[in-house]
Amino acid sequence: MYRVEQVLIPVDFSSFSRSALAFVRNLAEPVEDEGKPRLVLAHAAAQMPPYMRRILFPYAALGEDDREFEAEIVEAATTELFRYFAIDEDLEKRFVAEPAVEFGAPREMIKRWAGQFSVDLIALGAFGENGAVPGRLGSTAERIVRSSTQPVALIRDHDTRPRIRRILVAVDLSKQTPEVLRVATGLALQQSAELDLVHVLPSPLLYDTNGLLATELQYDESKTLESMRPKIDALFERAVESVEFPFAYREMAQSLLQTLIVKSGDPVAEIADTAYEGSYDLVVVGTNSRQGRGAKSSLGRVASSVIGEVSTHLLVVPSVQTQTPLVEMDQ
Repeated sequence: MYRVEQVLIPVDFSSFSRSALAFVRNLAEPVEDEGKPRLVLAHAAAQMPPYMRRILFPYAALGEDDREFEAEIVEAATTELFRYFAIDEDLEKRFVAEPAVEFGAPREMIKRWAGQFSVDLIALGAFGENGAVPGRLGSTAERIVRSSTQPVALIRDHDTRPRIRRILVAVDLSKQTPEVLRVATGLALQQSAELDLVHVLPSPLLYDTNGLLATELQYDESKTLESMRPKIDALFERAVESVEFPFAYREMAQSLLQTLIVKSGDPVAEIADTAYEGSYDLVVVGTNSRQGRGAKSSLGRVASSVIGEVSTHLLVVPSVQTQTPLVEMDQ
């Protein structure tokens, strides 16, 4: 079962980094006889341009190495990590807080750290030092979401003690759905949170901006939902059956996956409206990439747009290859 026990928190010393740590502090909890969760606070220090290195260390080629200077920067950054994030005795009693400071590009270092520490989750601010940009993510966050092979939590606002009590899961009934359900349900069980699932049937008139199709197509939304509901339920049931849970948690997990809310219209707008109206603490979406784990992921249109539209915290689950495909819609 999915549990958050090893977390990578990329740090750029912005307020969003603090929000990510506050989010994780209340997300991962110690488990008896299983040790304390590990929080890896990772900072990628900017490398000096060649011209600056030549000016500061003109005699490096003669043996006066600049590595000592870089080591001092790493040491200072590590000290600042613990000071800036107030790593106190209370946190160290509950977690293993481990710093990781190296020189390099953030997106490249984050990917390497995630594999090095075998993390269950990457938690980072949706934006960086430049602040929020309406309708989109920060550049580093977007690159990580597109390439990560681990779930990525995108933290948006600052709350000193955020709690995950209500989770909304966007279900597209693709082959990725079992993995999305596995991660979302495991997290809900770990947090004792409510779990709601929503599937949006795209309207055929979604892109009929000029109303041309509407004049030729007699589309009744309620009748379409009624006729499609058995097939949607069959796909959802097959997806739920594909997810395995430990026996001790099976009954609780199944109770969380009982009901699927089905809507029709624009998936992005419907998911964003549902998240807002329901005051959810976290929205879970899949990348909806057709590529398997280990390949460079590409966000689908709906996933990419939802990430830009939803104003709450998000958990993005990467695509994985499934051995058994879900039932096809025409069966």
